[in-house]
Amino acid sequence: MKEPLSIHNDPWECYNNIDQFGQHTLTNIEITTTHMCNMRCAHCAVGHTLTPIDPETINLSDLFAALDRVEHLNTLSITGGEPMFSKKSIKEVVTPILKYCEERNIYTQMNSNLTVPLNRYEAIGEYIDCMHISHNWGTLEEFTTVGFERMGRQPKEDAKARLFYTMIENSRALSEQGMFISAETMLNQSTIPHLEHIHQEVVKDMLCSRHEIHPMYPVDFASALTGINIEQSIAAMHKILDIRDEDIWMLFGTLPILPCNQDESSKRLLERLRTAPNVTVRNDPDGRNRLNINVFTGEVIITDFGDHEGTLNTIYNQSLNDTFNDWIKSDKARALNCHCPAVKCVGPNILVKDMYYQDVDFKKREQMMHTLNT
Repeated sequence: MKEPLSIHNDPWECYNNIDQFGQHTLTNIEITTTHMCNMRCAHCAVGHTLTPIDPETINLSDLFAALDRVEHLNTLSITGGEPMFSKKSIKEVVTPILKYCEERNIYTQMNSNLTVPLNRYEAIGEYIDCMHISHNWGTLEEFTTVGFERMGRQPKEDAKARLFYTMIENSRALSEQGMFISAETMLNQSTIPHLEHIHQEVVKDMLCSRHEIHPMYPVDFASALTGINIEQSIAAMHKILDIRDEDIWMLFGTLPILPCNQDESSKRLLERLRTAPNVTVRNDPDGRNRLNINVFTGEVIITDFGDHEGTLNTIYNQSLNDTFNDWIKSDKARALNCHCPAVKCVGPNILVKDMYYQDVDFKKREQMMHTLNT
């Protein structure tokens, strides 16, 4: 029997492996199950991979055989595209993967925009531990423009608007049925003016169990978007802490500031996050305990966005554990994977380091933190 998700039990937190195994360990798999989607968001990190139809998948028995060899597999996320868009994919790919996880008692997360018919979600609801959605819409107009900005043939405005209301209604209905729904909001120039409205919509209208806050980092399809600097990120996070509903779990992730930063503004925010009720800060799992598998090719990468390392291997050429261990030994991983036990931090992820800390040696910072905390 799995323990329910809570501020005391976040199975996707990669520091759990440091506590349990003493090192980064492969416990988390993300599977890209589709390249189809009913939207084309300007900020989509994988928009360049989207296609009108999906190719044939690999044999799922090969996928499951590869997963069988991951002894400590604890969490699995299904992503796309929109994994719930195609009935064929739901029947032939998504549901078998979820049932596999059920048999192994693995925590599951579905990454969806929640805009497809409710009965599709209800049909797989018993297998879902976390329904993860993105809510970056300060206004309906923002949804109907930014949410379809990269779509060649535009749907009618009323059709686009209906999808927004479907997202709200589906979230509320599924939450009332007991599903754990986590809504992620990216901090960028468009969302920051509307943070209070978005938070209230997530909490009051959608009845989400958790609201996630992540600064946006322009990558791949969304590389033309304007990010925000560290000072703007800090101010925005203070703002959301000022106005939030303290009864709802707030999760902050992919932070551009770290406990080894010596400036006072970083220290103040981190202390506030540490002491605020119902707030957690998650170490990023990409490259720490997670790999992504493409169900159409069997290719294995660090994350479904960004081309930092490209394809590491395939499930046919190398075991997932060996692929992960090879990555951990790589120069890129070594430059990222510092560790400060006093603050339970394992350093920045690839996006954060490349955007804000290109010339920083985090191994030296690690030594500094050890000195300060001994």
